[in-house]
Amino acid sequence: MTFATEAIQICLARLDSAEGPRRLLHGRGGGYEEYRYVVVDWYPPYILIGSFDGGEYSDLVAALSTHSSVEGILIQMRRGRETSATSVMGCVPEEFLVEEKGLVFRIRPYRSQNVGLFLDIAPVRDWVRERACNKKILNLFAYTCSFSVYAVAGGAEAVINNDMSRAALDWGRDNHRINRHDLGRVKMLPHNVFGSWGKLRRLGPYDMVICDPPTRQHGSFVAEKDYGRVIKRLMSLAKPGGDVLICLNSPFLGRHFVEDQMARWGERLMFQGWLRTSTDFNETNTEAGLKVGHYRMDVRK
Repeated sequence: MTFATEAIQICLARLDSAEGPRRLLHGRGGGYEEYRYVVVDWYPPYILIGSFDGGEYSDLVAALSTHSSVEGILIQMRRGRETSATSVMGCVPEEFLVEEKGLVFRIRPYRSQNVGLFLDIAPVRDWVRERACNKKILNLFAYTCSFSVYAVAGGAEAVINNDMSRAALDWGRDNHRINRHDLGRVKMLPHNVFGSWGKLRRLGPYDMVICDPPTRQHGSFVAEKDYGRVIKRLMSLAKPGGDVLICLNSPFLGRHFVEDQMARWGERLMFQGWLRTSTDFNETNTEAGLKVGHYRMDVRK
């Protein structure tokens, strides 16, 4: 069996067993030579293919088009920060709704590379929902507020979402509305986090802080420079005994980077372990994928 045949069979097998959105093929993880520049995602009933080399991947399109669950296939051509998207089978709409673990999210596949719901961090969303009851939660770099949706579904008392993109937070508010959540339990702060520490402290302290920054976003965040600046502020936001989740999604920075930053800037944050992320994102270099560290604020005064 060739790598190409094996990759297509994996896609079809994952489609057969899918219970919601998931990654069907993580070629960027390095396991399939012919597909090292492509990823394939399932946002039912549509497949979104991300091509990083300009390839049209007609073999993938042809094979996946035969599956009875697939109503449309879209290819995103990703050239650095530029993205163009074309529907190549059926008609993938400008936006549509998907359901994940009983919660509904709006997907917009034509606007940018990020379509509204990150699939690699899905198990961490479950982790948050299971521990959210009666808690006040701070969601930093909230994007479309999927953590917030899960937290409110889990019974959170309040969730404060901070992101410098007002459009992303509006999208997140819409996600809450779709799920018929009480918006009185949700607050949106459309500000750069580095100018918001005072306001965030006044709204706290928090039982849980989620920090999921971009690795590199021009004008707002660069992990190597800014990670420590965020970490040292978290100790003034979390309650004693409060949970802190630190996320890092860079193929060039591994767990040691997080550990070194925490040792330098987060001396009162006690390491509890690494949280599980989606096994669909298989990496030949295990340090290249998403890392989520669970820390707990020291209870000492």
